[in-house]
Amino acid sequence: MKRWLSLLLLGGLAWAQGYVVQPGDTLERIARLFQVSVSELMLLNGLIQDPLPAGLQLNIPTSAWDPMNLEVLPLPEPTEEPPAWVFLPLPKAPLEVRTPAPRLVQQGLASWYGARFHGRRTASGERFNKYHLTAAHRTLPFNAQVRVTNLQNGKSVVVRINDRGPHIRGRIIDLSYAAARLIGMHQSGVVLVRVEWLK
Repeated sequence: MKRWLSLLLLGGLAWAQGYVVQPGDTLERIARLFQVSVSELMLLNGLIQDPLPAGLQLNIPTSAWDPMNLEVLPLPEPTEEPPAWVFLPLPKAPLEVRTPAPRLVQQGLASWYGARFHGRRTASGERFNKYHLTAAHRTLPFNAQVRVTNLQNGKSVVVRINDRGPHIRGRIIDLSYAAARLIGMHQSGVVLVRVEWLK
């Protein structure tokens, strides 16, 4: 009689053993831990889905599980969940590029010179090259950057002053052949232009 009572008591303890679900636990892992089948675990606890919510109290069916046998799967390492929102910094507004105001503006007639003077020394000492964007002016300093705009068609070009001229009265600037072509005055020879000293 005592033997039956002790067996019943042990069976009841085994049947009543419980387990609290930890974060990352699955039914398969818990079943392997307690050496029971997944279907028994689900049937006993009325479970229909996996993964299980952490903190859930589970009843464990009877098995040959030995609580001293700790050779089980290790608990998964806790992983950091990414934040729900990621805030990216706004791109910096582009710096406003301002065209410098011209230091001098003139309006008058422009002419050009080319093959006849190609290779000769200019007033600055360098050799004239009709294919470079250069010009001759009476007073602007050498290497000054000048924008010349053809007032008949609106085309403009930036040239570098490297010579003195023009030597004909009534004209304000003499362009190289290349610069004259860019503003469409190489055929007419003389046109009305606006000259802006940039730097």
